[in-house]
Amino acid sequence: MTEKLTTAALCNLNLISQEEVAAAVETYLANAMAPPFVFKEGYRLDLGKAVRRHPGANDFVNRGNTGPLMKRPFILAAILEARPLRE
Repeated sequence: MTEKLTTAALCNLNLISQEEVAAAVETYLANAMAPPFVFKEGYRLDLGKAVRRHPGANDFVNRGNTGPLMKRPFILAAILEARPLRE
């Protein structure tokens, strides 16, 4: 399989857990410039790049008047639709 799968697809295959995805969201909320997030199975994802490349998340997260609770679902969507690389 040469196609890079989305994080959501990797979750469906049980290669990435929902807990890891939740931890990735929290990592981004704590530091948008954090180093790439590494999942247990060796997949890594640049969280900042994932959010920047997701049009809805990028627009919403960069609004100054939104708090973390409102940003969380957009960050989650960006991470689930991103395509992590395998180490």
